[in-house]
Amino acid sequence: MEFIQYTINWTKGEILEAGITAACGGLIVICSLLFWKFGETPFAKALIVPLLVVGCIPLITGISGIMMNKKRIVALEKEWKLDEHRFLMEEKERVEGFDEIFKYTYPGAFICVVGGAILFFLLGSPTWKAVSLSLMVIGLMAYFIDHFAAERADIYLEHIKSALKQFEI
Repeated sequence: MEFIQYTINWTKGEILEAGITAACGGLIVICSLLFWKFGETPFAKALIVPLLVVGCIPLITGISGIMMNKKRIVALEKEWKLDEHRFLMEEKERVEGFDEIFKYTYPGAFICVVGGAILFFLLGSPTWKAVSLSLMVIGLMAYFIDHFAAERADIYLEHIKSALKQFEI
């Protein structure tokens, strides 16, 4: 298989991940709207805004990820045809940069989940409980998404390194 196929497959994986992210965000927004329409308890009413905010973040991020990655496939194929070695080096640098992102997102997700749980049990008002639950939801989503993104990035990086070996003499 020509290396560009690995790149296209990786980009299609990014599109799938973005779609799942957008779908999760959409479901959370729908839940927020259902609480707005049918919620009658103080806690249900308190969940409306935090869930709406937490739902809009992955919804917007996912939709933009789908659109950007679909456009990237055509550009990646053109770049590959121009200079394979340069393309591989740029992809290697870009994918290795992901490790820097994960150094922040994993602890950030952990802080959201644990901090949200602590706030939930320490604070008694419905508003703060809703905020803490929303923090836990966004933290769990971030962890799951980043876990699979990191795994796919590691696999893709291995393909890049093996493809670069053909240029070493």
